Amino acid sequence: MHEDWREPPSDWTSEVSSAYAMAGFLFVAFCFFTLLVAGPWIGIDAYFNVHEPPKAWVPVLHVMDRVGQRAVCLPILAVALLWTWRRTGRLRQFWVAGIAVFMLNLIVLILKVGLGRGQPGSMNPDFFIGGMAYPSGHTANIVLVYGLIPYVLAHYGRVRPVWIKAWAGLVAVLSVWMVTVSLTLTWHWFGDLWAGLMIGGMTLALTSAVDHAIGPEVFADGLRPGLKRLPRVLFRERHLDDAVDRSGRGA
Repeated sequence: MHEDWREPPSDWTSEVSSAYAMAGFLFVAFCFFTLLVAGPWIGIDAYFNVHEPPKAWVPVLHVMDRVGQRAVCLPILAVALLWTWRRTGRLRQFWVAGIAVFMLNLIVLILKVGLGRGQPGSMNPDFFIGGMAYPSGHTANIVLVYGLIPYVLAHYGRVRPVWIKAWAGLVAVLSVWMVTVSLTLTWHWFGDLWAGLMIGGMTLALTSAVDHAIGPEVFADGLRPGLKRLPRVLFRERHLDDAVDRSGRGA
């Protein structure tokens, strides 16, 4: 029998329900914010996107902008995943991170195509005109991809809390960095960037909730039985299932 290397939460129910609640809050905030952006917020977006940056700054800003690109942030996440694998021998964190990144990109793509907001270059911040500006994929990547690093280090790598807090602080700094760079380059409206932060945070919270809800025993009997149990496991208290398992083994 192998050991589950994740740090067990003190209260599984509160851990999962808190993450679900955070994801739900961010989703509602995103919906409300989108209504603002489509109406009274348009003036604020126009205020931040009037002036182009000095030409001498552009090459440096392009380099700074790469911090939010998948070609940069995903290899950094991969290093953290490989480190936890070498430390514990577990592979689950690769599945967690891979599914989270895939879902984020799918959500952002659907929203970009569905909402169709115009880019600053078109000087038209309206929605449903065939644009691809809202929400920003770069800021969403910052929160989710870089946010996954302290998550997997904490739950799969047994890293000291002080380092986790340092990484979490770095994610906040990178978020401000990405918003500032994109605004200066006038590649996104201000509202696009904040929306991306919300979507990234929502996906990260959902990732935490689902990862804590699905214990190592769920797929112990194979893929098909595990998939059948999955809906019940995601929305019920796992300790009840564990109690049933223990009573069955003791019979």
